[in-house]
Amino acid sequence: MATTIVHAADVHLETVFPDVRGGGARRAALADAFERIVDLALERNADVLTIGGDLYESERAGPATARFLFAAFARFGKPVFVAPGNHDPFAARSLYARDDLPPNVRVFADASWTAVPLGPNVTLYGYGHTPAEPGRPFAGASFDRSGVRIALVHGSDEERCPPGKRATAPFTAAEIRAAGATLTLTGHYHGGSIVSDDAGPVFAYPGSPEPVKFGERGEHGALVVTVHDDASIGIESVPIARTRLLDISIPIDDAGDEGAVIAACERALEPFGKGDYVRATLRGMVQQGTRVDRALLAERAGAHLGALDLIDRSVIADYAAIAHESNVRGRAVAELLAAADGGDDDARRALALVVAAFDGIEIAP
Repeated sequence: MATTIVHAADVHLETVFPDVRGGGARRAALADAFERIVDLALERNADVLTIGGDLYESERAGPATARFLFAAFARFGKPVFVAPGNHDPFAARSLYARDDLPPNVRVFADASWTAVPLGPNVTLYGYGHTPAEPGRPFAGASFDRSGVRIALVHGSDEERCPPGKRATAPFTAAEIRAAGATLTLTGHYHGGSIVSDDAGPVFAYPGSPEPVKFGERGEHGALVVTVHDDASIGIESVPIARTRLLDISIPIDDAGDEGAVIAACERALEPFGKGDYVRATLRGMVQQGTRVDRALLAERAGAHLGALDLIDRSVIADYAAIAHESNVRGRAVAELLAAADGGDDDARRALALVVAAFDGIEIAP
């Protein structure tokens, strides 16, 4: 008889969102996404729900988080297995250690492998994070039970670590095969992916059910894993996300008044909706005296979005050309331009004011 597993990871309940406004709605969206994962497990009549870590943020999760999760676990009713990650490590005071944890939930509390039979020919091996860095989970590991051996761990595919992502519990496909695991279900990378070799799937990330940071690539959802009677394994990626994080550029070249800037923003943002959290950069050379009021633009052009953050990179003159002038204006612009290129937003704003002052023009604040 086939065994069906629904696998999720990286829900990050109670996280904060410093990169764009609308954090309250996005936190609520994470909880909604986890409810949809439980719905999926019930719809597919899954035998097991597995969670590959970072279910919540330990420093901000409290009693309300526990009530929400425990109710969701109880609603599923069947076995739930959790491999804590670096954001929700097992500790004496963690939510996973509470006395009222539902009886159908098993948390792997140690940074070592524990075997749990799921059926006559399927064994789940779980590995949990504690507050200490766990090292390489598959180094020296040996999965020697007969049948299909599924590893559950929160860890980093060392060969495909995204830029800027810290590796935790690193592993390679070769280590997984050497340890004897048939398939590893994991978490940590927020973009879902399935990596296979000639023998079949080696490891799989479901991706975070909702995007957490800008620039994340891959699926955002859950995995439905089917272990067939002949020991073959099928994996289906099921999208869960209902929000998007979008980085866009809005050209406002040659805008001569505020109305033209508003119109450009409205055109660029019209295709997006309430589930979209947009970080938009205004670019181009506008005519002198043109007002670029980010608060007004967000109100007029972004009211239909989940949230809109505007970054003003427009200019009112060819600063690079002015910087080469052999006069005071050239020297001032050159110094401010260097600071602005280094990320100083105040210097970028001062460029417009300085050029306007030298030209005897009063620029709108």
